[in-house]
Amino acid sequence: MSNCNICPEEVEVINTFEDPVVTEASQPRAAVSGRNFFLTTQRQSVTNNSSLFLQITNPVGSGKILHMGRIAGTSNSNLVITLNRNGSFAGGTPLTPVNANFASANTSVATAKFVSQAADPTVGGAIFQDIIQLATGGVVAVEYEGDVVMPPGTTFVIRTLNNSGGNNVISIDLSFWETTH
Repeated sequence: MSNCNICPEEVEVINTFEDPVVTEASQPRAAVSGRNFFLTTQRQSVTNNSSLFLQITNPVGSGKILHMGRIAGTSNSNLVITLNRNGSFAGGTPLTPVNANFASANTSVATAKFVSQAADPTVGGAIFQDIIQLATGGVVAVEYEGDVVMPPGTTFVIRTLNNSGGNNVISIDLSFWETTH
């Protein structure tokens, strides 16, 4: 396998011969190892032109790297999702990451919180993606499959703006896994 261009954190070779190479994706492997986690704001009623924000933080000195798997925003209609690298906000309701392996007692190093309000509480950071939901509503899912990587000392803010013209029920769901560096 001298010509293999696949990073070991992305896939695991699960066969013992060189050709063909059989691999397994990182997130399912992390789930089996008790290192895959979910976060959800659950359903929140958000008034028109207000937003639901979710912040996940990988604390300084955690010794772990967070890999974002899937981000999903759900609403009745007209949702704008903004992703912010290293932005943060004060206050909020704490969230506890839930282990995807029901048999695992492992807990996540990540801290998380959410807030719903009209004014944007996010300070700093860099917006790296804006996603607009179709007027028909439903789930807007972004599959990062580990492409967004959070080393210790970083934050990630997901903003969902209700642009529907009335009240809207919104949720933010996030899956991620942890590796050591």
